[in-house]
Formats: sequence, structure tokens, C-alpha cells
Amino acid sequence: MSKYIAGIDGGTMGVRCVIVDFKGNEVSSAYFETPTTYPKPGWVEQNAEDFMDLALKSTEAAISKADIKGEDIACVSFTNMRSTFVPVDKEGNFLHPIFIWQDLRGVEMFPWMEERMARYDMDWADLYKITGFPKGAVWPSSKVYWYKKHFPELYEKTHKMVTPQALLIKALGADGWYDDDTDAGWWQICDADTFEYVPKLAEVFEVDIEKYPKNYKPTTKVGEVTPEVAEKTGLKVGTPLIMGSGDQQCGAIGVGNVESGLASICLGTAGLVIGYSEVPVRHPTAACHVLGHPGTGNWTMEGHASAAASAFRWVKNTFSDAEIQEALSKNVDVYEILTAEAADSPPGAKGAIFMPWLAGEACPYYDDNARAAFIGMTLAHTKADLYRAAMEGICFEMKQMLEALKAANFKEFKLLRVTGGAARSDLWNQIQADIYGSPVETVKVSEATALGACMLGAVGVGIYKDIHEAAANMVQVDKRFEPIPENVETYKEVFKIFELGFNALRKETFPAIVTFQNK
Repeated sequence: MSKYIAGIDGGTMGVRCVIVDFKGNEVSSAYFETPTTYPKPGWVEQNAEDFMDLALKSTEAAISKADIKGEDIACVSFTNMRSTFVPVDKEGNFLHPIFIWQDLRGVEMFPWMEERMARYDMDWADLYKITGFPKGAVWPSSKVYWYKKHFPELYEKTHKMVTPQALLIKALGADGWYDDDTDAGWWQICDADTFEYVPKLAEVFEVDIEKYPKNYKPTTKVGEVTPEVAEKTGLKVGTPLIMGSGDQQCGAIGVGNVESGLASICLGTAGLVIGYSEVPVRHPTAACHVLGHPGTGNWTMEGHASAAASAFRWVKNTFSDAEIQEALSKNVDVYEILTAEAADSPPGAKGAIFMPWLAGEACPYYDDNARAAFIGMTLAHTKADLYRAAMEGICFEMKQMLEALKAANFKEFKLLRVTGGAARSDLWNQIQADIYGSPVETVKVSEATALGACMLGAVGVGIYKDIHEAAANMVQVDKRFEPIPENVETYKEVFKIFELGFNALRKETFPAIVTFQNK
């Protein structure tokens, strides 16, 4: 009898297979980095064959590490980096490298998109009302139009534009290209209420709907492990392949974000805030985007920051040579040393404030000109203050996104579940609770994204009746951090200064800096 579920996570930096038991306990994990190329400034690509090969390699390694048999695994489910695609022809040949979400070449198409919309008496606000997606360089929509413009012959040969999840499912033995409807919104030609393609938008942007993926609901069985795949991975022939969802949606359900009043926050390379809604939702100023919620058929509203924990990594790389050497000599994680130093600084870091926009500002203002800065510095400040200010500044940006969700008629969040590398730090979690003014909880599993995929798999093969039952059984809370009242009041004051600083700098200073940098 099977005891485990395998979840394959095709992320930006690599592919990971995680095996968990039916209670969500991690049994083993195997990870391999995916080579990424940068052919030109702003271009980011990966090789689809490499990506698919690593799905097999990571699965074999995870099964071997767990020392279990293929028949012990009930199913395989999937999750993937989002806003990413690759075109394929009818024979399954890849016509271009994978367009990674970080790729910015589609910006070139914004004027064309605006001209096309104007012909139909539309603008970006009208597009948002339909699709739930504002103007954004990360979305694949503009990159599809770039591909069609620059490679018209390849576009004509394109049978489907498929996502990384479709690649993973195909690699494990599916007979075609399968994508999930909860991620369809990224194409910016879908109705965010129904997750269905809108023919009028295909007409507006002169694209063929038939070239877009055929979408299935998460928890749907979309294939079985083939003999060839079984030989390469150790899985049993016939093991069900279950449709998953995008990485951040899976991460949300992986921390139990399956009910109103709870939001999930990821402080990883990028930052993300996700709220769950039982009714279709839009933001009044298009500050947040809307996607499907896997397993319920409902909706998520998301805000994202281009740099979150990666901003703290920049601080470490720039200021922390001594701490890096100390960590090497003691064989400890350098971030433990940095956060221990930060703990010596009081809440508010003695008035030092970090503006975290090292990669521009996304939600809620979408200001690409925004740049990072430390403000409020005096001769009295130390590196401990810098470290704490950096942690606080990143959380202030996340608070801006939480406030944006509340502006979209979300209820006051009674609880926040946090994931990402920052969630391993008790200090950072307490700072989050104090800045957000809400209890913060972490979960025991280290890979919430893969766990979310496994939960969808568990529902797909009938281990649990629905995602709520799966969450009740598989999500295990680790620690809880309550807001400290006096810190909450301190951070309310500092947050006001943070926003004053941003609003002052964005009017003239940020644009002037960008003009100088672009000379």
C-alpha cells in the first residue's frame, strides 16, 4: 500500500522533488540547479530539455535518498515558476528557449499594446477589469507579442505555448501538454472570474487562442508514469500524474491559506502576499493581480515585490565581509550572525530606514524608477542598525501590499502564515508580527510549495476529499509570534516615515537617478 506523495517543483533556479507522507512530513528532497542564460541585458532564458531532464533526475534522487520503493508513492503532482513559457510545434520540438518570468524584453511591446487597445476603446484599466492583471513587464503576455513580432515564422509554426508545469508533466510520462486553469491569468487574455480565454482580447492583440494552453483544474489526473520514466526514476509504472498549480499558489495552500481571514507571505528571492477570496475580486487601483486558488475553484489576490530576502542578501554581500569570514571559521550560517547583530538594535533601528527597491517597486505603485536607499543615518548608527533597518524595510514593503489587499475589500487578516528563507529567523518573524500587527505563524515543512503540490495530489487520488481536509491533515504549524503592543506602536510611526520618504523620493529624485544611471 502506498504511503507517500511526490511533489516536483520546477523553480526559477532549479528543479526539486520532495517526498512527503500523508501527514505532510518530509521524507526526502533532492534538488538540481537549472542553467540560466542571459543573452542580452534584460533577457533571461533556460533550456527546456535541461528542465525536463532535471525533473527525472531529482525524482530518482529523492526516491533513492528516501530508500523507498516506487509502489510506495501514491501519485506525483507538480508546481512551477509562474509567468514563464516556451513555444512548441506539433511534433513537440521547442522553437525557442524558455522565456523566464524575469525576462523584460516584452517592455518593447507596451506602446503597441496600448495602440491596439485604443482601437477598441480600451486602456490598461479596462484590461485589468477583465483579466485581473495590471500593466507589467513580468507577465508573459508582452513576451508572446515580442516573439510573434521578431519570429513570425516560428510563431506560425507554434502549436502551443506551454508553462514549466506542462514540461514537468510531459517529462514524467503524459501524452500531451497539460496546464492548470488557476494560472491562466498570466497570459492577460483570460477572464479572471472564469479562468476562460476571452476571444475579444485575442482579437485585440492579434493572437490565436488555439496556441495557448488547454487548461485543467488542479487535482485532475492528467497522465501516468510510463515504463521508460519508471526505469529512469524508480517510480512504479502507472503512478498517477496529478495537475498542480503555480509555485506561489501551492505555497499558499502549503501553509494552509484555504480560508478567508488568513493571508500568506513569502519572503524569498522575491516577496509575495496572497489573500484568499471566495468571490471574484479586483483592486480599485489595479495594484494587485488576480489568479485562481487551487483546490477550491475560488480566487487569490496577490501583491509582489521584486526583491525581498534577496535585498537582505545584497546587504550581506555589500557590508558583511567580517561576518562572512566569522561564519566560515565557525561553520555556521552567516545569516544567524547577521540577525543576532540586528537583535542588538531596537525596533525602529534608531531611526535608520531602508528603502528596499533594489529591483524597482512593484505592488502597489509599480514604479520601475524606484531605487534602494538608507535614510536617517547618523554617526551614532552601527552595522547592527543597518541590518535591522534592512529587515524592517523589507517588511514595510510587504505591509504596503497587505494594506493594498485590504483596499480590495479583504477582511482584516486575523492570521498570517509566512514562508521563505526569512521565515527561519525568529527575529524576522517577530518583526513581521509587530509591523503587520497580526499574529504570524511558521510551518514545519521547509518546502511549502512542494507540500502544496503534494496536497493537490492527495486530493486527486482520493486520500483526502478536498483541499480543506488535506490542509487540516498535512499542514503542521511550527511557531507562533504574537505582536508586541509597544513595538506595534513604534512601527506605526516608522512606517509613516517610510511612506513619506518613498513619496518624496519618487517625485523627482528616483527619476533623476535613473536618468543618470542610463547615460
